[in-house]
Amino acid sequence: MLSARLLEHAPAVSRRLAALGRSRFIERMRRGDASLWARDAAARRIIRDRLGWLRAPALMLRRLPRIEAFARATRRAGTRHVVLLGMGGSSLCVEVFGRVFPRPAGHPDLIVLDSTVPSAVRRVESLLDLTKTLFVVSSKSGTTAETDALQSYFWSRASRRLGRAAARRFAAITDPGTPLAALASSRGYRSVFLNPPDIGGRYSALSYFGLVPAALAGIDTGALLRGAGAMHQACGPGVDAARNAGLVLGAALGTLARRGRDKIVLIVDRGLEPYGLWIEQLLAESTGKKGRGLVPVVAPAAPDARSVALAGPDRVGVGVVLEGSPDAGRVRAIMTRHAGRGAAGGTPHIILTLADRYELGGSMLQWEIAVAVAGMILGINPFDEPNVAESKRNSEAALAEFAATGGFEEETPGLEAGRARIFLSGLPSPAPRRSAERTAVAAAARALLSRRRPGDYVALLAYVDPFDRALGRLLERLRARVASRTGLATTVGYGPRYLHSTGQLHKGGPDSGLFLEVVPDDSADLWIPGRPLGFETLKQAQALGDYRSLKRRRRRALRLRYLSGARRALRALAEAIGSPGRPRRDGPGSARRRDHARRRSSTGRPSLV
Repeated sequence: MLSARLLEHAPAVSRRLAALGRSRFIERMRRGDASLWARDAAARRIIRDRLGWLRAPALMLRRLPRIEAFARATRRAGTRHVVLLGMGGSSLCVEVFGRVFPRPAGHPDLIVLDSTVPSAVRRVESLLDLTKTLFVVSSKSGTTAETDALQSYFWSRASRRLGRAAARRFAAITDPGTPLAALASSRGYRSVFLNPPDIGGRYSALSYFGLVPAALAGIDTGALLRGAGAMHQACGPGVDAARNAGLVLGAALGTLARRGRDKIVLIVDRGLEPYGLWIEQLLAESTGKKGRGLVPVVAPAAPDARSVALAGPDRVGVGVVLEGSPDAGRVRAIMTRHAGRGAAGGTPHIILTLADRYELGGSMLQWEIAVAVAGMILGINPFDEPNVAESKRNSEAALAEFAATGGFEEETPGLEAGRARIFLSGLPSPAPRRSAERTAVAAAARALLSRRRPGDYVALLAYVDPFDRALGRLLERLRARVASRTGLATTVGYGPRYLHSTGQLHKGGPDSGLFLEVVPDDSADLWIPGRPLGFETLKQAQALGDYRSLKRRRRRALRLRYLSGARRALRALAEAIGSPGRPRRDGPGSARRRDHARRRSSTGRPSLV
């Protein structure tokens, strides 16, 4: 169920919905009309090959018997853990299913490993009995660097322990004809699921990529698909545009973004918490192109943090709640409070209510349709990711440097202080090159945040162990301080996961991001079998490659390379930014800049209708 309070923006959204109805958007999308998003023939061919997600619910219902039989056989084999090795669209939907649904008795634990941080790999390995573990290697392209490295590591471990029987402890999900498909076949993996190639990674939750791990964890995948089928009908071409759940959500997000509210603050019911990460990827990677995009902000669960996240003239709130849950009333209350604030009528919001967890299948399809609609309104192709490969190429170049010289060709740090090496993009050096550690870190953080402009956001990008709860709390503390001090929308991304999620937005979206990359050293590396490097080197190359991409695009970025542990790095930053206080919304001259931006917006943007 969708409810919305769009305030003064409601008439514009209504006009947009009427236009979508007249243009028969849903009918044209379902028959593969790529002209909705692109004019040139090459782009249209790519789009037509990416619309398979529209038929996924019906297709996968027919393939469900094989999925369920595989899950039963795995359970009978005494499997205690299922470990999903994957990145981005291959992993985030599995994270949602694994954490949102309670584990039924007798079914294996589902663990998602999408990190190259050595301590994270080591932590997962310590939980496993290799004789009772199934590794599911998941990659659409079959060449994802992180997934390939993790597969090599655990294959080596299992082969040493189990010999030829190791293959029975591996399965693969990929597209037909990929290197992963060939490798899995040659090794004799327990099963290989070949996904329809016309389903893009971030649109693949309701295909083999999401459903096979979900079934292994004991989730009723048939119920998920039936919920998606019901949403497919509710968003059909015969449904009035004003009542079409996918059209309404997409029209609202796209229209509000064109009117300056491009920060989508996701307040997700605590019972659905990881769902925000999946929505974040779908929005950011689909729309962050051509200097445009929706900026998803997954709000923390704390009430004060939710309130700070919603406050701002560039925000729109989207609540996703479970009917009858303890958190649903709190989400509705905070949205209502913020809708009544401010001279312009406060923060508009949309609330999506799920009757139960199995409505996630329908909700995912609704979001996918909404992103297709919003992409058309923004004038971008929501089915490609042109800038994701850029960081990948830079990382590969860094690894080639390492192979040739034993190190990375890093620029001279802007600041060196104790165990901190600080690199600056688009920022002047804020202190003498050699300074006391605390002084240098504080000066660099202030230099980055002083370059903020109205409508900006701050992205904290941390290459740390995502399973370490203490580190997670430190990151959220740092985030709270940044948000409170600046009044800007603030996001958190774990590296390298975010490279396959929000990384496209950072480089292809609007130049409104301030990027703070934190890369601590992991003192104990893990060697990757078959490669002349370990996970720590791979992690450092990925972080360096992404920073080079940001710098080449003249993004405002600070890279903090810490030659010690993650806790020290995050504490140093939190201390540098200071205790939370009254938000300082804008810097000097902000009122003058707002007036200029408002005049430019009113004269320079295309008409909404």
